[in-house]
Amino acid sequence: MDTTAIVLAGGKGSRMNYAEKAWMLHHGKPLLSHVVDSISPQVDMILISRNNTSDPRYDELPYPCIADVAFAANDNDGEATEQQGPLSGISACARHVKTSLTLVVPCDTPRLPNNLMRKLLDGLGDASVAVVHDGNNEQPLVFLALTTALEEIDIYLKTGRRSVKGWLEGMNHNRVYFETGSDEFENINTIDQLA
Repeated sequence: MDTTAIVLAGGKGSRMNYAEKAWMLHHGKPLLSHVVDSISPQVDMILISRNNTSDPRYDELPYPCIADVAFAANDNDGEATEQQGPLSGISACARHVKTSLTLVVPCDTPRLPNNLMRKLLDGLGDASVAVVHDGNNEQPLVFLALTTALEEIDIYLKTGRRSVKGWLEGMNHNRVYFETGSDEFENINTIDQLA
């Protein structure tokens, strides 16, 4: 496969009373564990992107956990004063990727399909990125990329922009369509959804 997965676990969890979303229990297991269990058979290596460097639970994982990097925009006097969103986490992890392909997934999608990697690889073609479309919406945080394409993130962030959708629009990317209404890419964003 020659693929590394980056699991994004750096979200603020604002709709979950700012709890560490990765560790919220869903059917008795942390959201992060559901995602790792789904993708581990599909990739060669897993990296966890986090921005909470004080939570010891990350240190107990059998995967490298990499802190976000902050990027200073050109108009910010060289100082980065806040988190830059998921792209900074992807960029930080990408520096540790040795494989030619990188799969990116968020930690709050506990029902990822077991054919995710295969379908994205088939849909990549001659593009740099293959992004999931669930039949209703594009899912910009679930994509397969040539690892070399992730180098473009740093350039994008240094312009002061942070949107994953915006970055994807500037890349040669293909959409890969999955079954409509299957809820495989549903994000768990509220406490009510954890039940």
